Amino acid sequence: MNRPRNRRRLLALGGVMAALVAAVALLTVMRWSSPLDRPSAVPSNPVGQGHAVPSAPAGPAQAVPPASADQATPDMDLRGWRWADYRGVRLPYSSADGPRVVAGDRAYGFAPTPGGAVLAALHLGMRASPRWGPAVFEPTITEQFTGPETPALLRAVRATYDSVRAVAGVADGEPIGLAYVVVEAFRWQAYAPGLAIVDVVMAGPGRGGTTVRAATRMQLLWRDGDWRVVAPPGGDWARTSAVVTDLTGYTLFPASARGQAAR
Repeated sequence: MNRPRNRRRLLALGGVMAALVAAVALLTVMRWSSPLDRPSAVPSNPVGQGHAVPSAPAGPAQAVPPASADQATPDMDLRGWRWADYRGVRLPYSSADGPRVVAGDRAYGFAPTPGGAVLAALHLGMRASPRWGPAVFEPTITEQFTGPETPALLRAVRATYDSVRAVAGVADGEPIGLAYVVVEAFRWQAYAPGLAIVDVVMAGPGRGGTTVRAATRMQLLWRDGDWRVVAPPGGDWARTSAVVTDLTGYTLFPASARGQAAR
């Protein structure tokens, strides 16, 4: 196995995910924004509005090991989910599972259900990407992530943003550009009331017209009335990611949601 090459692929897909998701140097394989590729706007508030983002829980919190949680696959119904573009990435919304509120670039108000956990992983992971700039990733990480590695994650994302924006000639504070990745699938590792551990697969363009896929393991805890993403060890999503070449065992999102980028 070519470990250096696999790590480059992981880093390439990681930046978009928090969490997913999933992830710091995705910027190296995503195309820059083009007027021909500009997506339609995400609904400003698909379900509700007017609530403040819940504060993060007091003190650090860590997810329990998978062995102490129910590892049976929880029941989920994706048929009621609707999909909309967020800066080039299609993300799901559910009237039952959330997010209840989308205000600008923030999303919160997820249900304490398996579906709510998956939706939180997707939305919060995506908004923790350096690509959108500090106005998005800083409050997302500081307010909607948890665990002792949260400061390290914030530092890593900020460092990636500063490095890439300098090369791209983007002013400090401005977004770097749209993303061109696809949220393809997920697989449960553990679920119990208040705890979710799920692998999320994202696909993006690689060299020579190839498609690169990586799965990022995301842990979430229910705290203060909402799901919080547990920051990865050392603030490095590559430590919880792996290159994916076979989607057997994963639950695929609908083809209409996955779009055309990952054929």
